[in-house]
Amino acid sequence: MDKQKKREEVLFVSEDYVLPFRPFELNHDYSVLYTIEKDDKKQTLEQNFSLRWLKSDTNHDEFYFFQIDKISELLIDEKPIDTRAYKVAEKTAELLYPLRIVVNKYGKWVDINSYHKLKERWENQKEAIKELFDGKTFARLAQNIENAIDDDKSLVRLISGNWFLRAYFNGIHRSYTRSFERERKLYFPAIAYTDDLEFLVIQKAVPYLNDFNQIEVIQSGKSTDENVEEHYDAQYYLNPNNYLIEYLYLECDLIDMRRKIKVEVKNLDQSKITVDSRISLLV
Repeated sequence: MDKQKKREEVLFVSEDYVLPFRPFELNHDYSVLYTIEKDDKKQTLEQNFSLRWLKSDTNHDEFYFFQIDKISELLIDEKPIDTRAYKVAEKTAELLYPLRIVVNKYGKWVDINSYHKLKERWENQKEAIKELFDGKTFARLAQNIENAIDDDKSLVRLISGNWFLRAYFNGIHRSYTRSFERERKLYFPAIAYTDDLEFLVIQKAVPYLNDFNQIEVIQSGKSTDENVEEHYDAQYYLNPNNYLIEYLYLECDLIDMRRKIKVEVKNLDQSKITVDSRISLLV
């Protein structure tokens, strides 16, 4: 207990103990690692992304705009993929990036902001892409793309399955009250091509900085469906100077399906942390 008292206190905002969302300095590269376990089999997917805040033409604090872009190739089990099926999938994904999204004041993703740009990209690149594939393969690719960008709702459904996007913009910047915790319903796309799973979680903000002078936010809960056994756990580590995420680890355990997914996101840029004791360090 004495050791905890010596740690720096987290600076919350207002009497509601809010962890504010202040993304104005967000211009970082992140490594993203997915681990998928099924029975005794395990597969990893790894890719790097850039993430930056976009200045808006209007001044408001209800919504913010961000751009996400891929900055490395996808590695599956630490190896690059060079199959025709992957090339088709990659061409589809290329049209989505750079992706512009809308995030609310709680740090939760709510919409996309580049729908018309994506349709424009497809029209501009369609003929060049057609030359890369045989007729049947291109027809399948074109159908996949046109289904995805048919309307903004279809595109939102496609984007909503992105684990990095959903884990990072998870809505952790909220009021935590005097007990430093709150209960909330949380939705996560743990299974591809299905609706989000719904969890009831306890979300806690540790009131003292950890040994690395970071803010810790912890989520833990289980499915709201009493007929299944599904657990959700996540840990977030924030820079106390700007409340941005330095590292996160999320685990979704679908026990009945004998399936577990893990999402690990790490800031690749060195971030300086300065605490009240005037100690500075790089993380």
